[in-house]
Amino acid sequence: MIRIRYSFLAKPALFIVAGIGITLATTGVTAVSLYQMRLDAMAQAHDTAQNLVISLQKETERNLDIYQLAMRSVVTSMETPSVLQLTPDARRLVAFSAANNISELGTIFATDAAGNSILDSHRIVAPKVNVSDRDYFQVHQHRQDAGVYLSKPYLPHIGDADQPTIALSLRLGDANGRFAGIVAGTLRLSYFHQLFEGSILGDHGTLTLLRTDGTVLMRQPYRRADIGNSLAGGHSFPPLVQSDHGTYIDVAVLDHIERLYSFRRIGNYPLVVVVGLATQDIYAGWRKRALAIGTVTAILDVLTIMLCLMFGGQLRKRFAMERQLQTLAWFDALTGLPNRAQVNKEMLRILTDASRHSSQFAILFIDLDRFKRVNDTQGHSAGDEVLSEVARRLRNYVRGEDVIGRLGGDEFLAVLQDCDVHRAAHVAGRILQALYQPITVNAKYDTSITLSASIGVALYPHDGLDADTLLRNADMAMYKAKSTGRNQVHFYAPMYERQAKEQLELEIALQRALRGGTLSVAYQPKIDTTGRLHGAEALVRWHDEKLGTVAPDRFIAIAEESGLIAELDGWVLGEACRQLAAWRAAGLDVPSVSVNVCAADFKRADYPGFIAETLWVHGLKPANLILEMTERVMFDESVEDIRTSLDALHALGIALSIDDFGTGYSSLSYLHRFPVKELKIDKSFVRGIGTDAMAESLAQTVINIGNVLKLSVIAEGVETQAQRDFLHDHGCLIYQGYLYSPPLPPEDFARWAGAQRQETTLSESD
Repeated sequence: MIRIRYSFLAKPALFIVAGIGITLATTGVTAVSLYQMRLDAMAQAHDTAQNLVISLQKETERNLDIYQLAMRSVVTSMETPSVLQLTPDARRLVAFSAANNISELGTIFATDAAGNSILDSHRIVAPKVNVSDRDYFQVHQHRQDAGVYLSKPYLPHIGDADQPTIALSLRLGDANGRFAGIVAGTLRLSYFHQLFEGSILGDHGTLTLLRTDGTVLMRQPYRRADIGNSLAGGHSFPPLVQSDHGTYIDVAVLDHIERLYSFRRIGNYPLVVVVGLATQDIYAGWRKRALAIGTVTAILDVLTIMLCLMFGGQLRKRFAMERQLQTLAWFDALTGLPNRAQVNKEMLRILTDASRHSSQFAILFIDLDRFKRVNDTQGHSAGDEVLSEVARRLRNYVRGEDVIGRLGGDEFLAVLQDCDVHRAAHVAGRILQALYQPITVNAKYDTSITLSASIGVALYPHDGLDADTLLRNADMAMYKAKSTGRNQVHFYAPMYERQAKEQLELEIALQRALRGGTLSVAYQPKIDTTGRLHGAEALVRWHDEKLGTVAPDRFIAIAEESGLIAELDGWVLGEACRQLAAWRAAGLDVPSVSVNVCAADFKRADYPGFIAETLWVHGLKPANLILEMTERVMFDESVEDIRTSLDALHALGIALSIDDFGTGYSSLSYLHRFPVKELKIDKSFVRGIGTDAMAESLAQTVINIGNVLKLSVIAEGVETQAQRDFLHDHGCLIYQGYLYSPPLPPEDFARWAGAQRQETTLSESD
């Protein structure tokens, strides 16, 4: 049951089908009910018509019977010889003794064989009226067996001459049976009008009294023009005269309205009373109820369908959302590739298969080189386009059974099944070639970006037996590829793991040293051509109890990779400023101190304020501090943020120096764009002076650039007098190196500076 219900809920379209089914069912039930109600309305009308026609038939027959009895009494009196011998008044009294209760129906009169009135129930003296032209007289005159005859409507000669009347007549015979006249009773049709008037017929119902020959004697609603018309031409007329009673539906001949007719013959009289109830009246109440019920049903059906559609739509949205959430849970929303969770799941599956079948597979850890620069310079939308295009290209270089996914950011992972070292190298090489092709990020302006990637490869089972180990080793191989120049493929080697562990241990030790105060600062003097102290460069040093003395190049690189460099630079800056203030307080005149900084420092929004506060705390002026940075800072991805900081520092009056000039991304444009005051010739150029013509040319070029741009030029790594002389001869006037002094602790630097000042003073006095 639960399974069926879940299956039903899992198919939103079934709700719509169910809604339509319910709607059809309710509509069908309603239609059947309404049809039954229609039949009931007709049946009720049928009963009503029958009851009414029976009532009218009985009432009319009773009155006619009474009238006929009175007439027969007159016939009997007129045919009795003894009565004929009476005086006219007595004869009248005897003849009409039974007609006292029929005066409201009409007048009973008698005629002789010529049609002359000889006796009248309403008048003592019979009026002089001849009825020989009437049909009821002529019928009896010519037919001895006519019996009771009912005449056609006529207008009387006396009385209400404009009121149509009919007559019941009986034949009078003499002693020999010859025609002696008639006894007739007039019936005012208004009597029947009054009799029918109280009947409830509806707005279009009718009551009709007609002779069996089809002549209309009375019709309700009353219209004078209808009296005397014949209905014999209607196709429904024959049943009226062939049956004593019946019911049928027909369209009226007179007004063309469809009605339910119920008729009955009035006793033995040639009369038929017909009750007609219009079908539109019969169904009027049914139509109102049908309209109300149909409207309610239609509304309920619409609401049912709407609810089913709405619920089905909500269910579809829910399932779509669940599918979307499932997709987001297992696939990357931007590229459509499997995400880290799905890749791990697939890798476990592949690992299980490889373990079961003793096969091997390769993991390629792919990281885009300098991708952050794309986001910073072109915007994140362009970065998204690049990632999508990279994903598309990666799909083209893996097989269907292989797995390619995005781990996050600019990192991708490929798992190649049944792959040895040769195929791994081949696929990785093709991926490097594919990714190095230009990627269009703005077709409107034809803007393209060329990116490279670094790929680390780990093989199962050689480089690990579980997913975590393989992934970690591929990651280490990738970082090795980055550290050795990028756009390369490196296979994992155990030495990478040892190096990574050593680096991690060194990073932890550096954190302890930085926070434990075991780092120190050494100072190397800068000397001008006269031997005077021009300034000092602050250089951080680290001596660990376990590790011994750690080379600056080693731990500074770790600080940059781990994010400790900004904290380290801040500590060196504070220590250098403190020491400069202490020297001055002790009477040692050190013109300025230089401190090395990196791009991470300038990215700090509060960095200019931090330097200003540090100088203020130690009572120093901006001119007492020089910030040294390498050319790489000028080409960092966040160059605009860096330039903002540099402009703020320049506004404070702090000098900026380019360290190791000529070894990085040398460009004369940034010397114009940024507030640089000093260039430092890299020691690699100085070291080649006297032995390497190219080094000498490069050193001379740097000196010329600085002099032309009116920048101070300082040579680093000056170790021999020949190097110093060459530099001096070509215009370099400030030197730094072991020729004068190695980096010294603060106390040794103070002693050296005192001795150097005395030596310089003696030289000048000589």
